[in-house]
Amino acid sequence: MDQEQFHIYTVSSLTREIRERLETHFSLVWVSGEISNLRQPLSGHYYFTLKDAGAQLRAVLFKGNHQHLRFKPQEGSQFLCRGRLTVYDPRGEYQLVVDYLEPLGLGALAQAFEALKTRLQAEGLFAPELKKPLPFLPRRIALVTSPTGAAVRDFLRLLKQRYPNLDVLLYPVKVQGLEAAGEIARALEDLPDYPGIQVIVLARGGGSLEDLWPFNEEQVARAIHRCPIPVVSAVGHEVDFTIADFVADLRAATPSAAVELVVPDKTELHRRLDRLGASLLSTFKQHQGMARRHLDLMARRLPDMGRRLVDLRLKLDDRAEVLGRRTRRRLTVQRQHLRLAASRLVLLNPRRALVAWRPRLEQTANRLGQSFRRGLETRRRHLDYCQSHLDKLNPLAILARGYAVATLLPQEAVIRDAGQVPVGAGVRVRLARGRLDCEVQKVGSEQS
Repeated sequence: MDQEQFHIYTVSSLTREIRERLETHFSLVWVSGEISNLRQPLSGHYYFTLKDAGAQLRAVLFKGNHQHLRFKPQEGSQFLCRGRLTVYDPRGEYQLVVDYLEPLGLGALAQAFEALKTRLQAEGLFAPELKKPLPFLPRRIALVTSPTGAAVRDFLRLLKQRYPNLDVLLYPVKVQGLEAAGEIARALEDLPDYPGIQVIVLARGGGSLEDLWPFNEEQVARAIHRCPIPVVSAVGHEVDFTIADFVADLRAATPSAAVELVVPDKTELHRRLDRLGASLLSTFKQHQGMARRHLDLMARRLPDMGRRLVDLRLKLDDRAEVLGRRTRRRLTVQRQHLRLAASRLVLLNPRRALVAWRPRLEQTANRLGQSFRRGLETRRRHLDYCQSHLDKLNPLAILARGYAVATLLPQEAVIRDAGQVPVGAGVRVRLARGRLDCEVQKVGSEQS
């Protein structure tokens, strides 16, 4: 085979050329099929296979592309995918790099709505116990809507009719388009920092599901859930329902209906107050008349207090006189008892006993002193006797009479037998004054 007539590819070069042609001719394709072999490693990318009855195609959805998609790949579901064809060089396989996908069958937005609704309901965001009550008459309302839409005009017009001097803060946001959800969520995060806001109203006029979609976004639902101020959802017409309606503390069918739910009619309040005031005044006068009649009846039943007071005063004088006599008699008896006790105390005065006992005390002290001196003299003579006896037994006294004590060195054992001491041994001789260290030159018996 002539190599000049044929071009020989390496595997890498052939694969590279196939990839370039695929990417050039299939730079953007739409492919529908069933997702299988779905996996998501730690990298966060989705790897799966698109298949139908006759073929299959490997596909990848990178992390940077799927983070902003409404739908995620699901095993066994039919999806419509958009992407470009390329070749994975290490395995020589072509694959679809997906940048967008949506489920087939039901409408994509309707499926996304139901999926998010089911998930948030399972998390408890729609729970009735989480709904915050609205104040009866809020001092300040925040209206989150487009400043140019019909909803804001209808809201403010009806609010002026019902309660003209109520303070309203208009927070302008987009209510349609890709940026709308982010602006609405940001408004719900910012408004709690505004002073005096007691109710937040999300308002938008009617429209298609696509037009109302920002109020179905998860970030808006979670912002409503986190908001510490009660939120009223007034989005679309009465037949329109959004995720915001389920999470909000109260749903209004329309922005105009939200005004009726949030703010009472001032004229009706005045009429109600007038009716309540008249009813209160009538009730007060009725109770006042009943109380006056009851007081008159009780006054007639009361006895003559002047006569009663004179009787009590006379009785008090009699009791005071009796009490005075009893007190004087008791004082006389107490004085007699006191004089008797004083005379007994004189007889029992300890000074008299001390005078009687002083001679005996002095006599006893003299005898005690004599006995102590005799005992002391006896113990002194006994001590002298013991001292003289100890002097006789003192070994130093024996040495003083010319005796000595010999000990064998180095143990300093006392020598009692000359036969125990070898010639040349060291001997220490203790005298009455001092000692002598000697060397034995000769050992003799007692007869020698």
